[in-house]
Amino acid sequence: MYIRVTFPLSSFKTFSYEVPANLKKQVNPGVCVKAPFGKQERIGFVLSCSEKSNYSGETKKIVGIHEQDLSFSEELWKTLEWISHYYITPLGKVLKTAVPLSFNNTYHPPKEKVAVITEAGIAVLSESKIKAPAQIRVMEALNQVYEPITISSLKVFCSSPHSVCKRLEEKGFIKITEQSRITDPFDFYTTESVKDVALSSDQDDVYQTILKSINKQKYSPFLLKGVTGSGKTEVYLKLAQEVIKSGKSVLVLVPEISLTPQVAKKFRHTFGDKVALWHSRMTKAEKGWTWQQLKQGKFSVVVGARSAIFAPVKNLGMIVVDEEQESSFKQESPAPRYNARDVSLVRGKNANATVILTSATPSLESHYNGLLNRLKVVNLSKRYGTAVYPKVSLVDMKNEFSESETSNILSRELIIDIQNCLEKKEQVILLKNRRGFSLIQQCRSCGYIALCKRCSVSLTYHRAGNQMMCHYCRDANPVAQVCGECGSEEVHFAGAGTQKVEEVVQDTFPQARILRMDIDTVRKRGAHNKILEKVAKHEVDILLGTQMIAKGLDFENVTLVGVINADSGLFFPDFRAGERTFQLIYQVAGRAGRHKKPGKAIVQTYNPDDIYIHTASQLDIQKFYNIALSHRQELQYPPFSRLSRILFSGNNRSSVQQVAFQITDDLRKTGKVKPIGPSPAPIERIQGKWRFHTIIKTDRKSPFLLHNLIYGVLGTDVFEQTIKGVRIQIDVDAISML
Repeated sequence: MYIRVTFPLSSFKTFSYEVPANLKKQVNPGVCVKAPFGKQERIGFVLSCSEKSNYSGETKKIVGIHEQDLSFSEELWKTLEWISHYYITPLGKVLKTAVPLSFNNTYHPPKEKVAVITEAGIAVLSESKIKAPAQIRVMEALNQVYEPITISSLKVFCSSPHSVCKRLEEKGFIKITEQSRITDPFDFYTTESVKDVALSSDQDDVYQTILKSINKQKYSPFLLKGVTGSGKTEVYLKLAQEVIKSGKSVLVLVPEISLTPQVAKKFRHTFGDKVALWHSRMTKAEKGWTWQQLKQGKFSVVVGARSAIFAPVKNLGMIVVDEEQESSFKQESPAPRYNARDVSLVRGKNANATVILTSATPSLESHYNGLLNRLKVVNLSKRYGTAVYPKVSLVDMKNEFSESETSNILSRELIIDIQNCLEKKEQVILLKNRRGFSLIQQCRSCGYIALCKRCSVSLTYHRAGNQMMCHYCRDANPVAQVCGECGSEEVHFAGAGTQKVEEVVQDTFPQARILRMDIDTVRKRGAHNKILEKVAKHEVDILLGTQMIAKGLDFENVTLVGVINADSGLFFPDFRAGERTFQLIYQVAGRAGRHKKPGKAIVQTYNPDDIYIHTASQLDIQKFYNIALSHRQELQYPPFSRLSRILFSGNNRSSVQQVAFQITDDLRKTGKVKPIGPSPAPIERIQGKWRFHTIIKTDRKSPFLLHNLIYGVLGTDVFEQTIKGVRIQIDVDAISML
């Protein structure tokens, strides 16, 4: 028997091998094998099996099966092959994403020393024959339990537990052994007892509709639309209970790491230790332990960010994509540049599973697919229980302008309402979707703005470290005292980030307890969870943050939401800017008044007549969809077309431009597509690399037109190598145009 094998390499090439007779029964597509590759052995994955080889040269034999546990289920293997073809990425790169290299070798959890009291120790303790106080405390602690205790945890009883335990072991009073240290990421989070899920009548109607499809055990895609606070999570929690009762597994994807622990804890409270957590902030040890447990079928539920779509769960029965509209489900770099929402639909189809996309503000693509009945739409139109939707006030900041720093950031209405909340012991959420202290440093004399030397973006001032920082290449520079262009000392900071807003809010409300939640404050392990737990325990009066606080958070005492500057993302050179602005305002407004207390949202803007801000402040989602779809159809943008992007980058601008024109002309000459460009990318330079891009629109009715041109005409080799020092990348169904 012969097989085609792909290796975790950046290459579209596959290789032929012969299978020894003793391994034939173990080899099939998706199995991980050891094979000779050059002068070494490498692990690879079987693509296909056949009785004859098409390779005319000498065919080597595989050495053996590498790890049976690293092999893929049929449905996941088909999904990975689809990703490779659709996103025009070598299957080896897809496999590197699905199986991190750290798992290519069997994971061995670290060891730790544990101690247990012996019968001799119990006897001398009862006879009070031990005199050393530290030894007595340790012995008494060990005598309280009937299982080994980690020696490091005994530090609360003595300053040097290891030396104390060593002396006790020498006397025969305790026994010291080693055991594997379990690295369950849930150890970091507080847990509660397992709970049942109670639904309202509206929730139950949606639940029963989806349950009928689940019971058929066939692929069923749903779009669960529900206003913020309507209880979408409770619906799919209840559905997950039924799926797990039937012996199947559940995948839940969330867009933000900050939401992962909140959603995961709800599942943990419902399903106990059957729930696994998966996201990029987990340590290698936690991921290794979780991976092994998944392969052994120890977990029935996986909750995580986009990469959790590759989790090797067994008998997949349901996939939930929460807040499906979020762009963070799209992998931007490196390849494969997949969209986890779309991959979820493909994997669900391969597994005959139910897929539920949920959102209060579905993406235009999903909304349109619902109109075309490609997704079955179910609605939750009311908030759960007695909660009502918040009142929304739109504040024109042009009328607030003065020399006062406060009035440029906080409107009079917002100041009054925050003060009222503080007096009533209620909580406030403030959204400012720009981190840092000041957005730019500008010269008053010549207008020059401090720019990054390696990227075509302005530097942002961060008070921590007193430095100017680039948010693209992470380069940091000391604050300039004079203008870099004209030498003037008339330089000042302009624009406000979360750090600046925090300072202004603290000065305005000195007694308030304020916590800031942005990428700068959640870098440390567990920081997300600590901040959210403090808010839940009412240890925080005002939570200030970027878009990570806009979705999924549910705090009963939050009655006021303030959007500091609704315009911040409105004027990006991206056709999705208006849609994102609407979704952000609509979503964050929904954080207020989610329980018994009424809520209010204040939206501050310099463009109150902008249609996206206006419809968001009116909470008029249907009007938004009508207008946005009309604009998209007129310009033939998604969802009325498919939009892909080819990005060219390199150190030499002229070479990048030359290669960009060459490749684009090759596509244009086919007569099948009309490429737009090439042109300089909106951010023309990042990390010292010059960037040009070409945009390609294709008809939705011909979804694989571009693929046919790439595979059949242009070839995939251009995406494997550099041409004249220029790297070429393709992004199918691109989200970002920057």
